[in-house]
Amino acid sequence: MPSAVATMRYALLCLLSFSLSTTFAFVLDKQNPYSQFRKWNAGLNGTIEIEFKTDQPNGLLLYTDDGGTYDFFELKLVNGGLRLRYNLGGGAQILTVGNNLNDGHWHKVQVARRDEHTTLTVDGISQTKTSRGKEFAFGKFTTNSDVFVGGIPPSYDSKLATLALPSVIFEPKFRGAVRNLVYSDLPGQPPRRQELRHSRDLKSSRIGNASGDACERRDPCQHGGVCISTDDGPVCECRDGDYEGAFCERDKAPSEATFRGAEFLSYDLTQTGGEPIVSTQDTISLYFKTRQPNGLLFYTGHEADYLNLAVRDGGVSLTMGLGNGKQEMHIKPSKTRFDDHQWHKLTVHRRIQEVTSFTSFCRVSAIVDDVYSDHSHVAGSFTMLASSRAHVGGSLNARALPGARVHTNFIGCLKKVEFSADTLRLNLIDLARTGSKLITVTGRLEYSCIATDSADPVTFTTRDAHLILPKWEAVKTGTISFKFRTNEPNGLILFNMGAKPPRADLFAVEILNGYIYVHVDLGSGGVKVRASRRRVDDSLWHDFLLRRSGRDGRVTVDGANAEFKTPGESNQLELDGPLYVGGLGSEYSASRTPPVLWTAALRQGFVGCVRDLTLNGKSQDLTAFARQQDSASVRPACHVLMKQCVSSPCQHGGICSEGWNRPLCNCSATNYGGPTCGRESPTIFLNGSQHLTASLGPEHVTQTEELMLRFRTSRAGLLLRTASEHSADRIELAVAAGRIRASVRLGDREKNLLAGTNVADDNWHTVRFSRRASNLRLQVDGAASVRGTLSETILGKASTLEISTLHLGGLYHPEEEIQMTSTLPNFVGYIQKFVFNGIKYIDMAKALGVGSGEEHNRIYDTSNIIFNGRFVKPDSLNVYKAVTFKSKHTYVGLPLLKAYANTYLDFYFRTTEMDGLLFYNGGKKQDFIAIELVSGHVHCVFNLGDGVVTMKDKLKNFLNDNRWHTVSVRRPTPKIHTLQVDDDIEMHTTSSNLMLELDSVLYVGGVPKDMYTVLPVGVLSRQGFEGCMSSLDLPGESPSLLEDAVVPSSSLGSGCEGPTKCTHNACANKGVCVQQWNTYVCDCDLTSFTGPTCYDESIAYEFGPSRGTITYTFPPSSVADTEMDKVALGFVTSKADAVLLKIESSNTQDYMQMEIIRGNLFMVYNVGAGDHPLGDETTRVDDGAYHVARFTRNGSRSSLQLDNYDVIIRHPQGGQQSTIFNSMSVVTVGGGGGSARPYSGVLAGLVVDGVRVLELAAAGDPAVSVRGDVRRAHAPLDRDINRMQQTPPSGYGGPGVLDELVYSGAGSGCRDDDEDACVLPDAGSGDDLITPVYVPSTRRPPSKTHKGDTSGKLMKPCDDEDCIEGSGSNGEEITEPERPATTSMSSSTHSMTPPAPATTERLRPDVTSPDVTSHEVPRTTLPDHDNIHAATFGVHTETNRKTTPDDHTHTAHFTPTDRHEEEPTHTTAEDTNHMPEYEDRNENEIEARTPTYEIEGEQDRAPGRVHPDYNGYEHEITTKWYHPKTTDNRVVPPESEFFATIVGIVASILIAIILIVIIVLKYIVFKFDPSYKVTEDKNYQQGASAALLGNQSHSGYQTGVQGGVAAGGQGGAGRPLQPLAAPPPHPVKRDGIKEWYV
Repeated sequence: MPSAVATMRYALLCLLSFSLSTTFAFVLDKQNPYSQFRKWNAGLNGTIEIEFKTDQPNGLLLYTDDGGTYDFFELKLVNGGLRLRYNLGGGAQILTVGNNLNDGHWHKVQVARRDEHTTLTVDGISQTKTSRGKEFAFGKFTTNSDVFVGGIPPSYDSKLATLALPSVIFEPKFRGAVRNLVYSDLPGQPPRRQELRHSRDLKSSRIGNASGDACERRDPCQHGGVCISTDDGPVCECRDGDYEGAFCERDKAPSEATFRGAEFLSYDLTQTGGEPIVSTQDTISLYFKTRQPNGLLFYTGHEADYLNLAVRDGGVSLTMGLGNGKQEMHIKPSKTRFDDHQWHKLTVHRRIQEVTSFTSFCRVSAIVDDVYSDHSHVAGSFTMLASSRAHVGGSLNARALPGARVHTNFIGCLKKVEFSADTLRLNLIDLARTGSKLITVTGRLEYSCIATDSADPVTFTTRDAHLILPKWEAVKTGTISFKFRTNEPNGLILFNMGAKPPRADLFAVEILNGYIYVHVDLGSGGVKVRASRRRVDDSLWHDFLLRRSGRDGRVTVDGANAEFKTPGESNQLELDGPLYVGGLGSEYSASRTPPVLWTAALRQGFVGCVRDLTLNGKSQDLTAFARQQDSASVRPACHVLMKQCVSSPCQHGGICSEGWNRPLCNCSATNYGGPTCGRESPTIFLNGSQHLTASLGPEHVTQTEELMLRFRTSRAGLLLRTASEHSADRIELAVAAGRIRASVRLGDREKNLLAGTNVADDNWHTVRFSRRASNLRLQVDGAASVRGTLSETILGKASTLEISTLHLGGLYHPEEEIQMTSTLPNFVGYIQKFVFNGIKYIDMAKALGVGSGEEHNRIYDTSNIIFNGRFVKPDSLNVYKAVTFKSKHTYVGLPLLKAYANTYLDFYFRTTEMDGLLFYNGGKKQDFIAIELVSGHVHCVFNLGDGVVTMKDKLKNFLNDNRWHTVSVRRPTPKIHTLQVDDDIEMHTTSSNLMLELDSVLYVGGVPKDMYTVLPVGVLSRQGFEGCMSSLDLPGESPSLLEDAVVPSSSLGSGCEGPTKCTHNACANKGVCVQQWNTYVCDCDLTSFTGPTCYDESIAYEFGPSRGTITYTFPPSSVADTEMDKVALGFVTSKADAVLLKIESSNTQDYMQMEIIRGNLFMVYNVGAGDHPLGDETTRVDDGAYHVARFTRNGSRSSLQLDNYDVIIRHPQGGQQSTIFNSMSVVTVGGGGGSARPYSGVLAGLVVDGVRVLELAAAGDPAVSVRGDVRRAHAPLDRDINRMQQTPPSGYGGPGVLDELVYSGAGSGCRDDDEDACVLPDAGSGDDLITPVYVPSTRRPPSKTHKGDTSGKLMKPCDDEDCIEGSGSNGEEITEPERPATTSMSSSTHSMTPPAPATTERLRPDVTSPDVTSHEVPRTTLPDHDNIHAATFGVHTETNRKTTPDDHTHTAHFTPTDRHEEEPTHTTAEDTNHMPEYEDRNENEIEARTPTYEIEGEQDRAPGRVHPDYNGYEHEITTKWYHPKTTDNRVVPPESEFFATIVGIVASILIAIILIVIIVLKYIVFKFDPSYKVTEDKNYQQGASAALLGNQSHSGYQTGVQGGVAAGGQGGAGRPLQPLAAPPPHPVKRDGIKEWYV
């Protein structure tokens, strides 16, 4: 084979990147016959490695296949040699390497694939075979089997059809030790060491320290190095190319190179005779750095297929041709370029996905800097990605390459250029540097990035943007030079100042009115030099050079010289502070700057580009300073963008002018402010006694002022006046005689200017005033300016104005609230937009919370602002650039937030959601800022490096009310942070750190899904924002989230849409409709269905008759204590006794178990206070129909609902009830512990607390194991809803089961195949006698006094003569003497859950009110059923008709009892006070009175169903109660009553003696068998609830039916009642029923 191919194979083996995981060696023997691992992602270039040692000559070492079709790999020992047998669809191939490998030593094995070639290597000896055919992919990853080591699971004995090589089941098992199993287990991921899958049926043993697995004892590898165990100890393989060393501890020299346009790398496998690299997926990853806008980065292709990557127009271009399909992308974010000479990461990923046998999709994605991305796909008849040639950095003719969009080679630096095909990874620069013959190097390539950054320009994007450099060392001499470019006429470029008292030395360069000025002061007097002859604000590059020696200096701008000499005697420039470049920023106090520096006084920083800054001949890397400081406002590179005013960004009549790559909106003539005049300006009202006073400090002196304000008034008054503590100098603005008067006084010079007419007309007017030394200018409402000068233009102290306070609206003493002397009245009216020397004082007062909406308000003082007026609330909000985030997964990205030293972020939002992330911008180290909605309130969370700070609004109402709300985040001073939400303002003061160092992009509406888990502490959001957002203002711009997003989203809608409301029928199958902003989603967890509307069938599994289970083990991080649980599933079965699922705890006895007992569904749970059973005894589920079971638990309370039947609620009462299920860890589906009572049938849609177990099983999740006779059910489930809802109740026709109610007639549910065998009622009579007959099961609890009883008599169930209403009462109350209880009517029961009684209720599913007080059935107080969707309960009774042979009718009357908790009870946990009891009476004793249904228009109704018109009250059953009579009429003589009492006492004593004897005998007989096992040969007839009542050997149902009823008659006249159902033909099975049934 050619050497190049051999070299490439070597690269394939040596350059693979592995990720580290825990490893161990394990022993395979008779007790542990096999081990199971994750699937092998073989791809087309996959490898699998394993080490073994054994003393047996034969045995199966490893097996995996494609799930039972054709492809397989089998490794086995045959007579001491290792044999690889495999098939890739073209027939089986066999490779054999080695002999005498059963020598008890470790042997290393590797199977390596490359297209049709497969190589087996054992201890360095290799053999290769070539497969036949055209397709060489190994199955499909989703359907391939796991990897089995040592043998095949026994479960495959009955599933040979699922093995591609069935004979493997008969291979001898491997006996020995295995370690270092390494392969890729996920598509697109590098190989890694494998661990056993966590499953109970997978057995293996760790070899202890004697195993030789040194990596298990101590793993010394760092930085992802792979630890390989050897006999000599651990060895680290640094397969990641970034690290090296014995333990991968050292950074490896970066694989980078410099390309100058003539150099490039390439390989061409067609020229060397090699085969192309083919794969189903590949990845190209590289880093680039360039100043050039165009250049070829990477090209690869084979024949007509190609992939071309290039830098084009400052963006990234991708073109691809595959088959007949072509695709093109161009990633070029708004206002972001990649030709800025900074490192950028580019990753391109392609993946083939077969759709049909003739068509495939190739999905391609490209992402730059892990932020800017694009995705697309190409369809065609291709099957593979192929690469036979590649170019890096260029080619001989870049124009001729297929898909070329640029015609030049790359100029700049490249590093870490990696090409991955499946698991093959090639670092092309590393291969070229090491002299690999695979790579051809053209030109003289330097393997380092030697390009310098000092000449790179930076752009200052805002007036506050600046950099801080070390001071300029120029004490006696010095030079400084730079280049600059701008179109804005004013800005401070350089500033450096000393601190020598009483005068400070100064050096500064500024642009003023379009000209360059230089300021130099050596401490003995300053000089101001105009250095440029022409304007320099023309967007062109200009050169600046200054040379200085002593007092003499020369400044040169664009070749024009200007010489200067400083006054005084000082000849040294002593600069102590840092050198500011681009301005001073808002944090630098203007009082510290000399008054001669006008741009500093006016806070006008430089906006434009600076490059080639040199101090004393030493270049300064401005880009490096920008990366370390304000990287958001100072951007690398310098590009001229398109005209900004073309798009008319200024709103409400604002005037747009072109700034440097930004629009400048003049909003002075409007009532709006903000970057684009979109936001209502804060407006204050002053009533003549109110004012705003701002303190500027005692030493604030200026030579220039510029102010603006807007007012509305109808009278004369003082607008503004400056004041000083040491001088009478001032500036005054006032409304006088309908005009604006401006007065300036400097020393003995004074000047008045008048402008405007009729300004006191109660309309808005704008006033502008400026002073430049002695030059004055006044303008009103855009009219021509009125100019004036003081007596003469004088620079220096004569033109300096000292200002300590500003008084707006009136002149007040700054410390005492008293009006100072003024010739003008105070102002009455409205003022807005007050700006003095760049500071917006009204806006600052608003941000600081100064003032309120009340007219009479105390004075607010926040250090330098005093305001006692009030803010005027705008009539409405101006909503602009509104967008809709349509889901919680929608987000967009904007360029990095400019918040290094000053924060400005305003927006409106509107939503119905309580939670969601609004904004997030991460930063360097710990810095970040986030704004989120938490529980209906806004949180602003940030970290400046000294801890997380959270500010929350304190509004009383929630903000998810579908109304617009305003949010403003400000930093009015360097240490004060404010959050304003509507009218609420919260403030926080920081201490030390002042700079917020952010990075990456500003995410809006959310972040990528995988970022939520790594958000900083303090950010609570785990989902995005859903709703509308508008009016977003950032520093200097109002970006559009649709047009300006650098990370766009197709789920972002224009305008404010929604919300779409939930409807009652939005979700099928009882799915819960969850309201979202402009849509809704269906929560299907409790439906057993799936899909967007809970209508689609869920994944189902079929459990065969040979026992099988599915086990889900919670990952360690997911094991939790739960107080609320929700379990739902759908099932189809014909088995009457089985366990559906069991949920267990890892360290306690807590459990939940859903099971079928005698055809009925039950749920049993124990959370620490005993077992609590809950069941539906009215409906059989073993009928082969589809049923849905829903169980919810909240603490100790629970509910169970089957299909759409009544909800059954259980609430254990009394004692200390546990509410926590501790450490839920394992879910077993299909049987109980040890596969007891296995389930057979179909089970679908299982959800346990949100975990969809069956979906995880189908996806091959390692936390799920499938064992035994279980397979995926592909056939649709039977979803006959009518059949599901009308499943007949239990007790009629089930073998061996007698229900408590036996039905006759149409409602009996007769299941005889011959319909004539069923007795039907006469139609249309309306008087058919419907008689429920009772089979007694428990003794009736003691009677109690009825709440309406006034005589103290005991209640008894009434017959016709005892009832208040009826034929024999005539409305009178009759008293009946008490009857002694007969032994035949009593039965003993055992309480199953002592000591606390439980309340079990049957609730109607269609009634939601939990409070029903008018129901006829007395009951105890309902518990508070939190989170249980249940409604009113009713006695669920079916009435049917049965005629005795002698045409006598027996009637069952029932007596619900009301039992207090303090009363002793002998009932079971399920025999509650809400279940009716029946007494059978002799036919001569009572007259038939039958509870009747009053149902209109419904002849056929399913048993057990609720009438549609049922409203929770007495609609179905009318139950009659008796009250004791108040008359003295006696039915029985007193003598008989006394005699009966004596007989009763004697009988009670005899019964007690008999019971004691029985108990003693029972203890003697069963003392060695305390579990009361059921005797299988007894012919018990028990009701459906018998399983919950235990073994009642002394109260059998047969006796109760055949003997008890007959004995209840008086005089023995009536014949005994015959059983209404045949006895069971065989004993009832009770295997597997837990002891809690006893």
